[in-house]
Amino acid sequence: MKKILVCCLLFLVGSFSYTQSKYQTKEEKLQQLKTREDIKVTEVEKDLLKLEYPNGKVLYKNIGDYKPPTANNIIYSPTFDSTIIDLSNIDTTLYSGMYSYWQEVPLTNFDFSHILVGDVNNNGKTELYGARKFFETDSEPISIYELNDQDEFVFKYQYDSADLSWNIYDIDKDDNQDFHVLGYGGDQRIFSKESDTSFAKELNFSFYYPAQLSDQTLADFDSDQYTDLLFAKSGLPNVHIFEYNPNTNNFDSVYRFDVNEAAPFGNSGFSVADFDIDNKTEMVFGTMKGNVFVLENEGDNQYNNSWQGTVDIYNAYIHTWTHDIDNNGKPEFWVLGDGFINGATTTRITIFENNGDDSYQVVGKVDLLGVFSFYAGTMQAVDIDNDGVDEVAICIDDNFLVLKFNGSRDHHTYELYYIKKNEAYPEGEWTTYFGGVVNDLLDNDEFEILISMSHTIEVQPPIYNLSRAVTKIYRHDSTTIVYVDVLSPITIKLYQNYPNPFNPTTNVRFTIGSSISTSIKIYNILGKEIRTLLEKNLLTGEHSVQWDGKDDRGNLLPGGVYFIQMIAGSYQKTIKTILLK
Repeated sequence: MKKILVCCLLFLVGSFSYTQSKYQTKEEKLQQLKTREDIKVTEVEKDLLKLEYPNGKVLYKNIGDYKPPTANNIIYSPTFDSTIIDLSNIDTTLYSGMYSYWQEVPLTNFDFSHILVGDVNNNGKTELYGARKFFETDSEPISIYELNDQDEFVFKYQYDSADLSWNIYDIDKDDNQDFHVLGYGGDQRIFSKESDTSFAKELNFSFYYPAQLSDQTLADFDSDQYTDLLFAKSGLPNVHIFEYNPNTNNFDSVYRFDVNEAAPFGNSGFSVADFDIDNKTEMVFGTMKGNVFVLENEGDNQYNNSWQGTVDIYNAYIHTWTHDIDNNGKPEFWVLGDGFINGATTTRITIFENNGDDSYQVVGKVDLLGVFSFYAGTMQAVDIDNDGVDEVAICIDDNFLVLKFNGSRDHHTYELYYIKKNEAYPEGEWTTYFGGVVNDLLDNDEFEILISMSHTIEVQPPIYNLSRAVTKIYRHDSTTIVYVDVLSPITIKLYQNYPNPFNPTTNVRFTIGSSISTSIKIYNILGKEIRTLLEKNLLTGEHSVQWDGKDDRGNLLPGGVYFIQMIAGSYQKTIKTILLK
């Protein structure tokens, strides 16, 4: 058994900057949680929190010191290895030249998630999917941004009453990708394409289940050519599998697994693959108490609980799997949990391999010291350096990092390949990471990093918070140039309204580079001012207002051509729009 410690000696050198050399205490983490006024926090019992997020997600987090169960059933490989990385003492300047800020989009998928990436309309231009939230406005439904010929992501389409982006997948097997979202009413909505070159904008069907569903995963688990839907029920001890039925054009329940744990319940995951190499699909998920379950397919719509184990940490909610990272012929599944160990914040990743049919053992661990998260939690296997071996990208708390395998066959040790820590900002302003994903956005074998976050500014007097949602994109930079990572656009710009033509409403999007008095007004074809949409001093960033086709008196206007004018300081621009009747 071998342990590897990765850390940096603390010393002061010129312009080098280091994070504070200590771990956050439980009290400091709880104080940090209080800054999120949009999260409802309930202490259901001592050291056990129920967190209700604005997107409907419900999560239980154990914040007590970790106590191993009386019956510990963890089986370790004889060649088990452990890596320890102290994230409180990392010199981030060692990694700052690897990736540089490229651009941002006003999209997120909120806490513990990242935006979706696809090319649904098959035009070779990458699309990004997520909900929009600007300063001083409520959260907007899911929007699509698409890469243009200048390699900039621009707004293309907005869905109606759609809250979360879940999956891009060909559900009905018609060779066209469908788009799976969470509707405002709690229903699952499946949008399909009108043609091979269109976005998935047509509502195909809705699926409603009376609970908040977590980690919805689509695949054909039993190889019967019908799409299966796997999910956990937030706050309940159930994991379900539904299957798409083409006769009813909806999902039917085919399997339910009840987790045998005492309340309160917390289940999440999933990793899906043939982990014991028996030509049967396995699905792995974890629980708040640190238990790990494997469900296995046994035939057409037949499943069973084939294995149960434990990790020695709480909140084992975050999962991924790798394609035989140590080249011994066995895939691995990774389970990430977090907690307090001897009072110190710790994120622990446990790596499993099979040691026989329906049997698994721990082959490695990675401890990230100084990290515990109430908001961010994503983990992805991706060959980011194109060397044929998976790396693991993790967004946890205020850190986005990539782990690289540096061990050998049957020896799982890892090093820090890259890290991007959340930036420090002036007092009264901060960002909070939600999640991250790595993707080749330009299809050029160079991977970009997309980190989703909220950006909050405290305004006073009176004291209140303004926030916006944003995903910042970083691209690989082999030079020594480090570009400025800005939180908001630096230019003033009025974009074309969307939709255009419109009926009954249209969105007017614009950016301002500094706090300035801004007006948005509507004029008719004769040049007469008929509506003031906005006239106030705004903060730096991207903003959006909506016009409902009415004048200042609330009267519906006739169809025809209208002009939208923006004035901000010396900037003035007018665009044309058409109201349909």
